[in-house]
Amino acid sequence: MVLVLASLTFLIITTLVVSGFYIATAESPVAERLRTLAPAGARPAASQVRHVPLPLQLVRRALMLIGQFGFGGDERSLTGMLAVAGIRTQNAAYFFVGVRTLLSVGTATVVLVRQVTIGLPASLALAQAAFAWAVGHSLCNFLLRQRAKRRAHSIQTSLPDTLDLTVVCLEAGLGLNATVARVGEERSAMNDPLGTEFGIVARELREGRSREDSLRGLAERNGVDDLKSLAALIIQSDRLGASMAKTLRSHAEVLRTKRRQRAEEHARKLPVKMLFPLGFFLLPALLIVVVGPAWLKLSVFFAELQNR
Repeated sequence: MVLVLASLTFLIITTLVVSGFYIATAESPVAERLRTLAPAGARPAASQVRHVPLPLQLVRRALMLIGQFGFGGDERSLTGMLAVAGIRTQNAAYFFVGVRTLLSVGTATVVLVRQVTIGLPASLALAQAAFAWAVGHSLCNFLLRQRAKRRAHSIQTSLPDTLDLTVVCLEAGLGLNATVARVGEERSAMNDPLGTEFGIVARELREGRSREDSLRGLAERNGVDDLKSLAALIIQSDRLGASMAKTLRSHAEVLRTKRRQRAEEHARKLPVKMLFPLGFFLLPALLIVVVGPAWLKLSVFFAELQNR
């Protein structure tokens, strides 16, 4: 009964807080009208706009509110990790911290209330709640790092092929800015993160940002070393007036060689990684199959000797 009352109280208070926050931060009709009248270049493409239902909007704003009060650690490092993972909305850090707080503190609170309700000692209940908090907190950080790692690996793998397409466009007579826009359009249609990044660079160039700043921003927000070297190479070639097509072709060959070497490195690490699964799972079963019949016969033999 106590658990039911606590749950109902939590739901009522959460509903009131979320409703009050939504009313306080709702966009005025004038702001909505100005947003619809904004230039097309300042708004995302129609294919990228997703209609979010009102309940999900309320939940998102509530999580952002929790994140604003529960923000901890280095904000810049968290924002950088979210950028590498491809999460770059205005309040992405607050939203992530809100989700992490809900999964860690919320789970720990539920565990604590449940264990105290059933009469468990306070010390043991606090220990279980602390364990639940640590699991929720670590799980959110782990999932964020894994997403950032997968996205960085996808960019690193597709970079040589993207450079080949860039060389083809340059040799066809397109300028560098038009080539970046074309490559971004083609690769974005394949759901490629690198194509999306090239599209962002093309949009920044159209809005008047310098090519050097756009390329440096491309390297910084993704955290991929190959992109950093590519940005530095393009900037240096642009300053010196070197042939961009020849430079990018040679760099694509270097990146393709590095990709092959990384694949060979992973292949050579595979036997060592398979050693422990073999030792823990395959060898015991093989030992039972091989030694089991002999052990049964020996046990029968020794039993007969004892009977004599």
